Amino acid sequence: MSETLWIVGGEQRGVPHWTREWRLYKKALVVKIEDGRIQRVLEYESPPQHCPDVPSIVFKAASVEGNRAYLCTQTEILICDFPSFAIRNIISLPCFNDVHHVAVAPDGRLFVAVTGLDAVAELEPDGKLVRLVSVIGGSVWDRFSPKIDYRKVATTKPHLAHPNFVFFLDGAPWVTRFEQRDAVPLDGKTNGRGIFRLGEERVHDGHVIGEEIYFTTVNGSILRFDLVSGKQQHLDLNGIGSSYHDRPLGWCRGILPLGDKAWIGFSRIRYTALRQNLDWIRHGFRHAERYSPAPTRVACYDLSGRELLDEIDLEEQGMNTVFSIHAASTGQARYA
Repeated sequence: MSETLWIVGGEQRGVPHWTREWRLYKKALVVKIEDGRIQRVLEYESPPQHCPDVPSIVFKAASVEGNRAYLCTQTEILICDFPSFAIRNIISLPCFNDVHHVAVAPDGRLFVAVTGLDAVAELEPDGKLVRLVSVIGGSVWDRFSPKIDYRKVATTKPHLAHPNFVFFLDGAPWVTRFEQRDAVPLDGKTNGRGIFRLGEERVHDGHVIGEEIYFTTVNGSILRFDLVSGKQQHLDLNGIGSSYHDRPLGWCRGILPLGDKAWIGFSRIRYTALRQNLDWIRHGFRHAERYSPAPTRVACYDLSGRELLDEIDLEEQGMNTVFSIHAASTGQARYA
């Protein structure tokens, strides 16, 4: 492996496998992979004033812009130096609940996927709230109360949309909606583009690389759209060889396209999710419960050759879930 990678996620508590995910993680982590070595570069625990009594502390999807990394816990935004990950500022607002991603607009504004309120928050660079936009229409306060500090609310599930990733096209914010299996413009203006309809499976990501955009599906696929032609390509990673036979690849989330290859994040599947998700059966893993789930890891694929190039187990460093993968620079990726 020639790249230096930074993986964003969290460390699980020593709790039973049926524990709800809003109580599952004890520490947010960033690990660095360089020359085959894995090391923790940031461990973080939210202060009590920013979270419920029994919190789940995990870094969800991050963004790296120049010499800054923008991380999010369930209830906070951390602005850090990159690549040292020294924390420079922490932003935490009462409307933050189950935050899934922070993205930086071309002018420096922050757009935050506030998954627990089915909304996206727009912030000034210093953290001042500009607006809170529902991703299902109407006002956020039609369903929620502006008087509640949602940082103290363990969960607001079930979510109607579960927005989980923000990206920009022509400078305008778009958001990926997990439940609707699509990606839509935050302000409803497509500017001549069609919304991204992403098929039957639930989706994550939304990485714009040149004239292409990449999504992942939780069951192990990469979806690529050509932004000029609108053509969609689908790569099912389940059809490529793996080190973990006769079991699902893992919860697929996090992609880093680099030229003709891509790093993909896989999180260990908990048994409750395995039993509830019939999609694993559709992929032929009818006897998956007989085997230990595949570990949390990142895997590198040759996209044009449909080949697995490398896999790196992250559990030796205590990382039990992956949300995003980062490098100092990226290149345009294409596959046929």
